[in-house]
Amino acid sequence: MRQRRGTSVPNDLIEGYLDRLLTQLRGSAHDVRRILSETEEHLRDATAELVAAGASEADAQRQAIARFGDPGTLARRFSTRLAPVPPVAVAAELARVAVLLGAVGLVAIGASGALAELLGRVFGPAFVAGDLPGVTYTAQRCAEFLEYFPNAGGCAQAAALHHWGEVVEYRVAVGVLGLFVLGGFTLWRRRRRGREPQFPGILPDGFSATVATSLYGVAAAVLALQSLGAFLAGGEGTGQWLSGAIVALAMAVVYGTSLYRTVLTRLPVNAPGSPSQTCRRPPG
Repeated sequence: MRQRRGTSVPNDLIEGYLDRLLTQLRGSAHDVRRILSETEEHLRDATAELVAAGASEADAQRQAIARFGDPGTLARRFSTRLAPVPPVAVAAELARVAVLLGAVGLVAIGASGALAELLGRVFGPAFVAGDLPGVTYTAQRCAEFLEYFPNAGGCAQAAALHHWGEVVEYRVAVGVLGLFVLGGFTLWRRRRRGREPQFPGILPDGFSATVATSLYGVAAAVLALQSLGAFLAGGEGTGQWLSGAIVALAMAVVYGTSLYRTVLTRLPVNAPGSPSQTCRRPPG
């Protein structure tokens, strides 16, 4: 039970917010104390205004904290001004993001392989991996295809079945590799859980989502153009590009939604209780 300005609130939410902020701030003891003091003052003032407007103390604290923003975001804005980040720490954080995004990308490739399998079964192997008009094979090569698929009914059909299998199998193999990398990354993160980061919040909010949205968006556009070109050329082989475009578009939407939510959490510069009001000039 804590007593603040004549109010009594069990499990004071502002105290918990300040505790989380303290664990993520870096800088001199003087600067950290000043940041915590100013932050608490703004939160208490905002809470008092909301209580005066008719909100309960607990609801007022929740609203004040929501307006102020995530403690990690606030710590990031202060810390970059209080203590320089060594290049090694920046490189390590970029490597971590690259590994995570790379593993997710490999899994996405595997998903496109599964989708190519589905498209082949629905529209036929030639739709996924058929050759463009004008492509021919030697008699020896046709014999090799027909050896693998004796019931295909012809060289072109056997070649399509062979290529379809390669498209699916190679992509799925890459996806399995991505799952192993992602699993290893998750285990590494769990082993480090509980350790306070020495330099929290090195990269800006939404950095990973921005990079991923951009990459998947470009990939979706390129693959969609490839599939359109194959479709206009006769439709053979459209599915191998279309499957990748669909998965890339889905990933762009997922990461784009995450990025959009990150942007929404940021209040306007002049909004009441906005962290930018306290971050406009660094303490000290």
